[in-house]
Amino acid sequence: MRENGLVSMRIHAIQWRDDGLIAVKFADGRVVAEADPTDLAVMLELFSVVEYRPWHRRLIFKFRDGYGFECELGTARDPSPTRGRPVVYLDQNQWSTLSKSLFAPQRVSDSERLAAVRLLRMAEAGEVILPLSSAHLSETGAWSNDVGRAELSRTILAGSRGWQMRDALEVRAGEFRQRLAALAGIDIAPPAPVITLEPYAALDPSIRADDERVSLPDDLPEAWKFGYLSTLSNTVYVGCLLDREPTPRGSLAGWLARVQRFSSWLDGERQRSKSDRRKAAQLFAAADATKEIANAAAEIGATPAQATEWFAGAWDQGCLGAPAITLFRSVMADKMVAGARWEENDLTDLMYLCTAAGYADHVVGERRTIGLLRQSVRRFDTAVQLHTRLGTLVQSLDQV
Repeated sequence: MRENGLVSMRIHAIQWRDDGLIAVKFADGRVVAEADPTDLAVMLELFSVVEYRPWHRRLIFKFRDGYGFECELGTARDPSPTRGRPVVYLDQNQWSTLSKSLFAPQRVSDSERLAAVRLLRMAEAGEVILPLSSAHLSETGAWSNDVGRAELSRTILAGSRGWQMRDALEVRAGEFRQRLAALAGIDIAPPAPVITLEPYAALDPSIRADDERVSLPDDLPEAWKFGYLSTLSNTVYVGCLLDREPTPRGSLAGWLARVQRFSSWLDGERQRSKSDRRKAAQLFAAADATKEIANAAAEIGATPAQATEWFAGAWDQGCLGAPAITLFRSVMADKMVAGARWEENDLTDLMYLCTAAGYADHVVGERRTIGLLRQSVRRFDTAVQLHTRLGTLVQSLDQV
């Protein structure tokens, strides 16, 4: 708008366009365009336009074929504006069901298809939050099926709307820091929100730090930094998911062999009581976390003696006051005591589902893992609701 003949300088939107221009749309309707000086054009080659609306805190992607999706954006002051909306974490197989419901409905039962469509509509309307995680990025990125990967990626991007679950290892590190600090009487910053719009939150912190240093222009106003990083962060996720080249996943063969050896040994100790075998499994989980505990102690300035004191006094307790760690330790022990066979993807599945169960309202996954997790959720009276079908999830959401 114009006031007293002055031209409005309030920016309504910034567009990166497929003609190589970056356009600034002002509130009074003016549009100023120039050659895009950023490197976003290369990353956005699949799109006709990407539009950032700072006052609406929205980032809108439009594909060349007319399909599109939008991302919510937070602020530095409030990076996690959940506003009481239910948070639903979907395991990869459930995202696949959502994708098939849109692009191959004949492959999904009628009840699950209807539930999937209903859930996506709720997500796109901003009524529920479906965060993506680095597990989704990794599993989808490993696909070599171009069509299937593109369909799944579009579904994840449209459903998640910029929401992420913080990297599971970072969540664990934060929980270790909080518990050690409480014991040692050290004041540290409160934990960062696990379900968040914070830029790059789903990625490993070391990757995130490198990207931030490289990406921030020197002359960028402070008020624009969070929005700029959010735009770039969502663009990175788009690139990871839609890249046509499969990204090899790291091997966990060493971890798998070590866990399976111990689990097999424990299964052979049936003469011991179940309680003793469970304690042995918990000690194995503790040994697995030794490096994490040491790093957390060093980061907050706790002494080795304080870390040892916390471990000796807390590890055998039922609830550690750390949801992700407590549930993972419990599920790992249950699986070992049961003598179940371990598979290479079990570490990723359990780590992320346990983290989600500690911080989301609903978790939906495959029957085997959810069944295992349900034992621990009951044991610690965790508030999360667990599901193996989208139909029961949607019924639960509709009752709220």
